[in-house]
Amino acid sequence: MEQANRVKATIVFRKNRLAYESGLYRVIANEGSTRSTKTYSICQLLALYIPNIENVSISIVGPSLPHLKRGARRDFLEILEAAGQYNDDHFNKTDNIYHFPRTGAYAEFFGAEDVGRVRGPGRDILYVNEANLMAYPIYKQLALRTRKVIFIDYTPADVDSWVYHEADKPGNILIHSTYKDNPFLSKEQREEIESLKDADENLWKVFGLGLRGTSSETIYTHWKLCDEIPEGAERIYGQDFGYNVPSALVSIGFYEGAVYWDEELYETKLTTGDLIERYKSIDVSKVREIYCDAAEPKTIEELCRAGYNAMPADKDVTEGIRKVKSMPLYITKRSVNLLKEIRSYKWKTDKNGKVLDEPVKFNDHAMDAGRYGTFTHTTGFVFKPVAG
Repeated sequence: MEQANRVKATIVFRKNRLAYESGLYRVIANEGSTRSTKTYSICQLLALYIPNIENVSISIVGPSLPHLKRGARRDFLEILEAAGQYNDDHFNKTDNIYHFPRTGAYAEFFGAEDVGRVRGPGRDILYVNEANLMAYPIYKQLALRTRKVIFIDYTPADVDSWVYHEADKPGNILIHSTYKDNPFLSKEQREEIESLKDADENLWKVFGLGLRGTSSETIYTHWKLCDEIPEGAERIYGQDFGYNVPSALVSIGFYEGAVYWDEELYETKLTTGDLIERYKSIDVSKVREIYCDAAEPKTIEELCRAGYNAMPADKDVTEGIRKVKSMPLYITKRSVNLLKEIRSYKWKTDKNGKVLDEPVKFNDHAMDAGRYGTFTHTTGFVFKPVAG
């Protein structure tokens, strides 16, 4: 408990700790904007405070294990390391379980796709990260096997979701937060979020103010979930570059008139060298076309020199969207960031509420990558650089 008091923490951490200590609530729901420290604050509580209880068992569950590794699990381990409490010998990387030998406590990490763990032994504390991206029957199975307290967090981008009903139930508590509750945000991050005020009222409401979505101007409404890209599909990639924003690589399949999108990579702070190393680690094909953001010719050239079949994409946004909308679209269940983006990918509206033929430029990195590959490959576009 003393260590938890010494770490840098936000009001969101303190509210969650007080709610937990009160013993009054079955579910502690964290609803709020992007960058409001929801995930980080809950991980602080679960890493530094709750494991002081003898033999407490904690399950930290996300929509998929890869998403959890890049998010809540990474935060959990970094929090322990920053507090001087991380011990590599205590982390079973095979089973994704971190042990606290002094108290006999442990924290396990798994994705909703792990049916054995979802329906397996119970635990004392459950934390469901990005709960609105998880199907309610899966959550229900987890909740039934949880003896004490459940934490959930989510950004309220959906018009309706089971998480709202869970958060609003009697006997549960809703903790609301926004990016303004995060004193550690950079000036650039704040400005990006606040730019939504003038870009789109509903996105500002959701991602800036952390309030529940109400918009009907979503661009893609025809998509469905799938498990995999079908065997025998024609396969390519779409790549959107980024550094402070995510680099997104989407694997694209064409099969029986439909298009399939599968998130392969979604990560910030990647140099071109880093990107090439990620390609190697996830076994990106050197034969399939990789349609890339044409505004980055140097990066495309370096990918080509590394042996990849990278080429500039047609970036016509309006025609690209029309092409995607003209085909049945399937997205794999593990594509967590892609699914988050497509749910909030919207047309701009003017001050009079008129819908414009232009998407809002926010959280659209996987959307761009999917569009680059789908549109360019199906139209036979050939990039011709301007002379001079």
